[in-house]
Amino acid sequence: MKLHNFTHLLTALGLLGVINLSAQAAESCDPVAGQKIFETRCSACHSLSEHKVGPQLGGVFGRKVGSAAGFGYTPTLQQAGFTWDAEKLDAFLAGPMTFLPGTAMAFGGLRKAEERQSLTCYLRQQGAKS
Repeated sequence: MKLHNFTHLLTALGLLGVINLSAQAAESCDPVAGQKIFETRCSACHSLSEHKVGPQLGGVFGRKVGSAAGFGYTPTLQQAGFTWDAEKLDAFLAGPMTFLPGTAMAFGGLRKAEERQSLTCYLRQQGAKS
């Protein structure tokens, strides 16, 4: 009986830890910094609402890679077979040509994790495809 209660206590404490980590991640989300990074590092080639040299990025979260209507993607992106989420976007932003060899995105990447996190936070807030 006591072991059973102890197990429940450990489970509850574990859940509290997960909830606390989620709260910390939400607190570290800085869309203002992300918007500045987007404007200085991304907007020459990307827009939130229209295609430029690169595809429009509004609603990128939850969108299948290489699927924004009206944009001509490389075969690598057309065949990538995943949906953009925070983990994939972070890896791509760290080094596009390393993460997806064959992409035409001529960008060396964002080396600083906090910049990628802020940019990802900003893009997440720009809508998601359902």
